Amino acid sequence: MVKFKNSGVIDMQTARISAAVANVWRQPRVSSIDRLALDNDGLSSWLTRLSDADTVALEQNNRLVTQALFNDPFVIDRVVDGWAYGYVATQVDARHPQGYPGWVWAAQLSLVPLPLRTGTTVTVKRGFTPLLRPDGSTLRLLTLGTELPVVDSQDHRYDLVQTPLGIGKVAKRATQFAFADQHLTAGAKMVRLGRDFLDLRYLWGGISAYGFDCSGFVYSLHRAIGVRLPRDASDQALMGTTIPLADAQPGDLCFFAHDHGNGTVHHVAMYAGDGWLLHAPTPGKHVTYLQLAATYLKDELVAVKRNW
Repeated sequence: MVKFKNSGVIDMQTARISAAVANVWRQPRVSSIDRLALDNDGLSSWLTRLSDADTVALEQNNRLVTQALFNDPFVIDRVVDGWAYGYVATQVDARHPQGYPGWVWAAQLSLVPLPLRTGTTVTVKRGFTPLLRPDGSTLRLLTLGTELPVVDSQDHRYDLVQTPLGIGKVAKRATQFAFADQHLTAGAKMVRLGRDFLDLRYLWGGISAYGFDCSGFVYSLHRAIGVRLPRDASDQALMGTTIPLADAQPGDLCFFAHDHGNGTVHHVAMYAGDGWLLHAPTPGKHVTYLQLAATYLKDELVAVKRNW
């Protein structure tokens, strides 16, 4: 945890996220319900209290701009009343070269320097998995996409990893895909992984297994295969190789724009094969499949891109 004696400019220190998932807010103030999201151990209590109408209001008021995962680097610009303004360095934003900007509750940050990286990292490929202390007790409940440097991998069941909270261990199976078919393309693996989150409620700003928005969903699935996309759909649409819709394969991204495809990009979905899309649609809805030809989105399709 970061402790600051005074508010002010911090001269761009790089901290690490010490919460399982840290919400990144537009303003350094939250409602009484949103204070539940400042829990370092997870977002379950907060999400349980949110109605569908509350999740719609998150978007309408743009209160939540993104999330950062445990161990993600956060570049601190300034601190005000226990809040740190800065940039999530793992999330590309075209307007901010330092990363995605916003406010994080400072108690969800750590300035403890990590030892030098070994060069090997592991990425969580399940919805949730516990980060264990060396004695086997749970330290944090990690979510999909969490990345940690490996200290030792000799144990056949666990990897020892470096974390902002000290040395921990993660089950090797949690950093491997759960499905047995290893002959799938990387794109098909993302679709298979994405199926695990069907019926998960949409969360504006979400990039974790607690809830996703549309671009956060595809960002997280790509992160699981080691591909780092920009955070927002409009920036994601500028990446990758353009693919004709007729040649689309599972794992490709379909982008949609207002004004029948002539306006700004407003949505992204993952092509799942045979004309079907897998996506996080809109606040109040849930992750679901959608047949492209049977929806108004077919007239708003502006690009199909491949990044795998």
